Amino acid sequence: PYVELHARSAFSFLEGASLPENLIATAAERGLPAMALLDRHGVYGAPRFHMAAKQHKIKAHVGAEVSIAEGGNYPLLVATRAGYQNLCRLITTTKLRTPKKSIATAALAELQGHAQGLICLTGDENGPLALALAKDGIAGCRRLLQQLTLIFGRENVYVELQRHGDRFQEARNQAALSLARELHLPLLATNGVCYATPAERQIA
Repeated sequence: PYVELHARSAFSFLEGASLPENLIATAAERGLPAMALLDRHGVYGAPRFHMAAKQHKIKAHVGAEVSIAEGGNYPLLVATRAGYQNLCRLITTTKLRTPKKSIATAALAELQGHAQGLICLTGDENGPLALALAKDGIAGCRRLLQQLTLIFGRENVYVELQRHGDRFQEARNQAALSLARELHLPLLATNGVCYATPAERQIA
């Protein structure tokens, strides 16, 4: 069965529209066995997400999108307890040194010391793969993926595909598919969910 592994809640300010509980309720209605919440710059919604998932007997996965100074929002999915601790440390470190009203970013090199227990997705149109493709083409994407496999391990880098009927997105998907096959990396289909019901779409 399909499992959504790249959803955002209202805790992703100006991006997500639904509370974590509403995302879980809709997932339960649709018969999803599990779901992941990857809010931007934090895991604020994780406790509510977990509690709602437990009530609906859905397996909850958590993580976060972390902005990287070199460019791109990196979706990081927690795989182990150590991974959760590493993600929280990384987010805390970036926020403590960032002035108020500024976006907290981590250096790509910092991921190396916090990578254990985390799975890195290649993201959507604001993710690292899309930015590498726009800047340096296929060669840039290849370099990026090779770098990510060195940081996270080959088994912990998933080439993410989304399909929303956009021709630029389709071109990116074709490039991603080609590179995933070339580099023997796993593929992951997500929908980049930002709201639980169609009525909330205008808010997202």
